[in-house]
Amino acid sequence: MAKLLLSSGQVSVIFSAAIVFLFTLALFLSGYVLQQRYVHSLQAAIKPRLPKPLPVSKPIEPPTLDAKWARPVGGRPEVDGTIDQIIAGESLDWTRLGYVQVAKEFVELCSAVMLLADLHEMKSPARRILMFPKAWLATTEDDEEEYNPQMSTTRRLLRTAVRRYGATLVPMDTIVDGDDDSLASSYSLASLYSLTSYERLIYLHGPGVLLDASALDSLLAFSTSEPMAAFPATPERKDLSTSLLLIHPSRESFQQLKKTRSSAPMADLALFRQTFAAPESLISEWSLSMGNVVYESQKLRDAVEDFNATAFQETTTYVRLSDPEIPGPEYDVPYADRVQIRPKEDQAREAWERLYETFRQRRMEVCGLDLEPWMKPDEEGTDESQKEAQEEAVVGEL
Repeated sequence: MAKLLLSSGQVSVIFSAAIVFLFTLALFLSGYVLQQRYVHSLQAAIKPRLPKPLPVSKPIEPPTLDAKWARPVGGRPEVDGTIDQIIAGESLDWTRLGYVQVAKEFVELCSAVMLLADLHEMKSPARRILMFPKAWLATTEDDEEEYNPQMSTTRRLLRTAVRRYGATLVPMDTIVDGDDDSLASSYSLASLYSLTSYERLIYLHGPGVLLDASALDSLLAFSTSEPMAAFPATPERKDLSTSLLLIHPSRESFQQLKKTRSSAPMADLALFRQTFAAPESLISEWSLSMGNVVYESQKLRDAVEDFNATAFQETTTYVRLSDPEIPGPEYDVPYADRVQIRPKEDQAREAWERLYETFRQRRMEVCGLDLEPWMKPDEEGTDESQKEAQEEAVVGEL
């Protein structure tokens, strides 16, 4: 009997242990399932986005920068991608494709980092490159002894570009050997051609707001490698602009540009127009049929009555914030002055104000910088005149 009772106790212990084991196993499996779901969600979140195939090449009406082009009526057009393009998108060597920004002076650095940050957050699979003057890396005794807020901010932004947004930093030399490396004019977009380890690069003229990187990824992925494929300056396609450049870097092109630039001082736009003839060096018309690939904010003033701000947002890739009355979106323009330059049409005004506000918010989020104070040129001139008059008065009293 005692032996039987002992066996019953053992059975009870075994049964209890089995229940504990089953509950432990169930808890482990449920935790494992939740962990796998989290891992898959995390992988999906950080996985680069593959580009959509380009539209099939066919004759279309070329896009323009006039009021008619500022009147989008729907979403992005459907693309008829081929199997070859889809397979190519999955097998591309993305380490050889990239977006590059160039900061020639301190005021341009934040805007350049902002564009790279947008590409990072939109999960573009291409590399992100930031070029800046090599002179910024020089450390002098004065920098070590004295606190330089401008240089401190510059170095912080460079670290941010690398650590937060995975950018590759590329210090650049002056385009003409021996030029003053403290002057922004000593540097040139021609230095883009020195990046010969890349097959194709896209440069966007900042400052601006990137709304959707998918069209740019498609251009980068499926375009042929040409020395220059620039955005047209006019609907007639007679000149190139620097709004968007799709280039194939090569040592030959770089040396040619350096030689031309060394022969006479000239701006980047003039240098490129002299070196690359239009329309052969322009982006093909059918490549631009994916929507408003590049747009300029001042053209919103020409919007017609049926302009749709929502459709504009959905069909536009990149908007360069360029209004001639103000130096740039980095400056805090008084409300009265903003009223004078903003579009009159309601929907266009809404889109214009949204773009500038988006830039302001992103500037704070990415760079930790507020807008710079701004003074109208005539007021600034008046202040200078008053200052000179005061100085002359003081000299007269002495």
